Amino acid sequence: MRYLLFLLITTFCHAQVVNIEGRRFLKDTNGFVGRADFNFNVNQNVQQVLTLGFNIHCQYVKNKHRILAISDLNFIKAGNQDFVNAGFQHLRYNYKVINRLTWEGFAQIQYNLALQLNQRNLIGTGPRLRIWKKPKFKLYAASLYMYEFQIQNNDSIREFNHRLSSYVSFNIDFKKIDFVSTTYYQPNLLDFEDYRIASDNVLEIALTNHFNFRTGINLLFDTQQPLRIPNLTYIYRNGLTFKF
Repeated sequence: MRYLLFLLITTFCHAQVVNIEGRRFLKDTNGFVGRADFNFNVNQNVQQVLTLGFNIHCQYVKNKHRILAISDLNFIKAGNQDFVNAGFQHLRYNYKVINRLTWEGFAQIQYNLALQLNQRNLIGTGPRLRIWKKPKFKLYAASLYMYEFQIQNNDSIREFNHRLSSYVSFNIDFKKIDFVSTTYYQPNLLDFEDYRIASDNVLEIALTNHFNFRTGINLLFDTQQPLRIPNLTYIYRNGLTFKF
């Protein structure tokens, strides 16, 4: 199913932990499915405000194999100042071992200049368990090993980390209401005082056969943020989606 982002009421930037669970396609049948969102706005008053957002992701399923690819970009500039300049590319492979157990492998490139994250490269693998799956409620949990290389604070900080990336995700799906929540815990395996906790929550309400209202909040607590960046950051977003 393809969607086109029709109107962005509150434009959002990316947190430092990307929620892939909220971007999975629930379609399990063989074949290809994709989705693309795009928005571009220019507002001129006392200064020019430029807003650009682009997202495309697609999935291919063949029997026990699943490939998910995502590319995302968000940019907001007012005058000569960048308020949001963030993006990532993500590639994930799943192999269904048994009915409830899937093995995952992934690679990701990410940046977020507003949070002084110049570059973060990730590669990881591990098991994902389906705990509960019914038409109206789904629950998953995973615990993956993740190797991380990142550059922060205008190239002054370079780190190589071994992390655990664990998460719990659930989905509540009624006829016209869909809610997805995912919470991540990512400690440094060599220093457990260095960790991140992120929670991403999205509510989507069908207004008509073609228009949906989306609202969500993303919370991130990171014990090792760069200087002048608070440990707790959050993003609140709203939007309308046109479905066809």
